Amino acid sequence: MLRHALRRLLWTLPTLIGISLVTFFLLSFVPDPTDDPAFAASVSADALTHLRRERFLDLPRFVNLAPLDVRIRAAIAVAAVAEGNAGADAGRRELERLGGAALPYVLPRFDALPPEQRTRLALALAPTARRMGLGTPDEVSDPGRAAAFWSRLWDDRGVEFRQASVRSAVSRLVRYGSTTRVADLVELDTFALDDVLGALRVPIDRAEIDRARALTDVAAHVTGRDDRISPGDDGDAARACVERWQAYWAVYRSDFVAFTGPARVAAVLLETRYGKWALGAITHRFGRRPDGGAVLDELGRRAPTTLGIVFAAIVLAYAAAIPLGAISAARRGHRLELVIACVVLGFYVVPTAVVAVVLHRVFGEGSAGIFGAALTLSFALIAAPTGQQRSSLAATLTTDYVVAARARGATMTRATLVHGLRNALLPVLTLAALEAPMALGGAFVAERVFGLHGLGEATIEAVRSRDTGWLMALSIASAGLAAIFVVLSDLLCSLLDVRLGPAMMNRKRSA
Repeated sequence: MLRHALRRLLWTLPTLIGISLVTFFLLSFVPDPTDDPAFAASVSADALTHLRRERFLDLPRFVNLAPLDVRIRAAIAVAAVAEGNAGADAGRRELERLGGAALPYVLPRFDALPPEQRTRLALALAPTARRMGLGTPDEVSDPGRAAAFWSRLWDDRGVEFRQASVRSAVSRLVRYGSTTRVADLVELDTFALDDVLGALRVPIDRAEIDRARALTDVAAHVTGRDDRISPGDDGDAARACVERWQAYWAVYRSDFVAFTGPARVAAVLLETRYGKWALGAITHRFGRRPDGGAVLDELGRRAPTTLGIVFAAIVLAYAAAIPLGAISAARRGHRLELVIACVVLGFYVVPTAVVAVVLHRVFGEGSAGIFGAALTLSFALIAAPTGQQRSSLAATLTTDYVVAARARGATMTRATLVHGLRNALLPVLTLAALEAPMALGGAFVAERVFGLHGLGEATIEAVRSRDTGWLMALSIASAGLAAIFVVLSDLLCSLLDVRLGPAMMNRKRSA
């Protein structure tokens, strides 16, 4: 039976992947705040583009047949600058942003351009040369000398723009430090960015903080993002800075690297909205929230409150539902059965918010806490197990072994408790395994009324801000919780009825 349970748990992995695909597909149709015309009018075009990039709204949902990398972006920018059309200014800004990462794809084509276009392109690269600390102002800004400067530079130093050279320079900086090695990476500009940020790790001691400071200084210089670790920063500030850079690189890495070979095949799936979310979920604990914290950390901080409410409510509801269902089954056709049915149906139809407000006033401000929220939720959960217990026990009481027990002189109470209740509990336990995910909505309402800071508060905020990472994590966690409880219900049912374990294994072997 344990092997059966483990097999069921393994099968939950592809199930969770399927759930994540469906959930992400549905969430992708929810309007984003950046789509609101009023919001778009309140920010600049560059800020709006930046926000949409951070939310990956510029990418397709699941498949990207034409992923953009530095080579394609550089070619588009070069064409705009060389032609001198309406997009020339945007092309110059793009070349400045791409910097050294674009040079291996721009300079080899330099001499093939007509002289006028070559001059325009050379002048557009002047900000990159100044950032790299190369040449004099006259060499890079003089129309008569700029083209010759870049041709000469690539002939002399083009061999340095190799991944092996960058890895060696980054490795020396991480191991030994020194300003000389920082200068070597600055001269490679954004071409070194992939290895620089790839070597960046969340620091845990002073030595790692110093290494992270050197790497973030290089990254800040070549990108123009003024986000550095100051000499007086403590560990928390250093870790926050590193996490911000990691979040930045998750969004913009494709702008500074070229997709070749297997990387280009992988980019078809990874350079999508779902691919970005899935990669972040695997590498950064279900991704990052808008405030920079990990989704999984926030989920773990808030989950105990909500799960405490849900499980306590299930225990309270089933503790009342099982005897009520048993009494209803034993007293079929009597007035007591009708009274029980009316009471549990009344609990079911009254909105959870109404019950929560009433109990909150009964208990008083701040005195109920989790117990009050759990009691509120239990009223909404009591009807289904009561009905299931009544139906199961009523059917069990008509079986031959219960009738035989009554014929041998057993009282109705003894026949119900000893002979019928044990078998009638099996469907109720199966139902209980599915209650937790379905009870989350009611738990969110109870949390709000009783002022508890659980998953409901964060989920409402995530819906308001369209925080897909949080909603996806909550969906997958709920599905995983349901799968675990289904497996546990199988184990409990096999303990209550020893015939079920071999039966399930035989059915598996037959299949």
